[in-house]
Amino acid sequence: MELGLFLNTHGVTNRDDTDWWHQPMPADEMKPVESAQLAERLGYHSVWMGDHVSLPEDSPGSVSPVHVEGESNPEVRHRGPDEEDVGGSKRHYPRRPNILDGAVVMGAIAAATSRIKMGPSVLIAPYRHPLSDARQFMTVDYLSGGRLVMGVGCGWMKEEFEALGHAYYADRLKVLDECIQIYDQAWREGQITFHGRFFNFDDMTIFPLTVRRPRPPIVIGAITKAGARLVARRAEGLFPLLTRPNTDPHEYQAVQDEVRREAERLKRDPGDIAMLGLTSFRITGADDEESTRRPRRILGGTAEQILSDLQRFADAGYSLLVMAPICPSRSYAEFAEQAQWLGEEVIPEARKIKPQGGWRTDL
Repeated sequence: MELGLFLNTHGVTNRDDTDWWHQPMPADEMKPVESAQLAERLGYHSVWMGDHVSLPEDSPGSVSPVHVEGESNPEVRHRGPDEEDVGGSKRHYPRRPNILDGAVVMGAIAAATSRIKMGPSVLIAPYRHPLSDARQFMTVDYLSGGRLVMGVGCGWMKEEFEALGHAYYADRLKVLDECIQIYDQAWREGQITFHGRFFNFDDMTIFPLTVRRPRPPIVIGAITKAGARLVARRAEGLFPLLTRPNTDPHEYQAVQDEVRREAERLKRDPGDIAMLGLTSFRITGADDEESTRRPRRILGGTAEQILSDLQRFADAGYSLLVMAPICPSRSYAEFAEQAQWLGEEVIPEARKIKPQGGWRTDL
């Protein structure tokens, strides 16, 4: 099993017994390039960055999928700058968060590292024109020498879609499908003709071709069966959110089963598709409350406890987990400490864990 690091370009994260959320963080504490260099030295597989264009002050019409559309945790509340409950919608982000643009950050990381892979976690593809994204992320792949893993999703914040001038919120999964088809054609061939429901053009070009051939792998952030079928049709990986502290590693077994069924229906080898997930973690000593609480929060506690949880994820088919450090202090020092501790004590042993299910393991 490989581990990736979720960078703090949207702030660091925190959790309680039922929920996981982003905390506000000063921009000068983010240090994403330094974080990526640290991750590379420690042997992480990849670094990943979230994506939003512009968040509204309030989003009463939207519920983050982290909260399972408000069903399993209906009391999640909007948190203010100091973590106080200020009511409002069930929302993952604080008001006025500092957010750095992922593609720009990846360009800086590409120039400052030599091995580590990188990707958006995940790019909300329907927000932008796919030709623009195809050009931008081809550039990331080119500058990094072929180290892009393209994470994409259909998004969840209705207010953001509307502010960006998009009236197809209800059809966003279909828009994502067309976006992926355009990325695929652009990166494989450089010359693109496409006639779909949402995008129509002839003989547009995007050169140079990506360094990684035939193109960088595409993974889709999805937790529904419709998303699973899109993975089987268009992508190289399923990338669900597994960040809640009470997450069951087998939670999306039905989604994985749907990927397998659809791949077999299309006569595609399911072994061409990887299982990866975004998770939260906090590594501590043996006498810390994180390691002694009952029930223990998943991926929380000592290195040995975290490795036992990683084995459960591997048994559920996952070969790459993108790890988001829990940092209550909101400081870069704590973020770096958590990343280093995990890298030194967990990554070498995690590589000995063999994922089950026959899925792809080489993104």
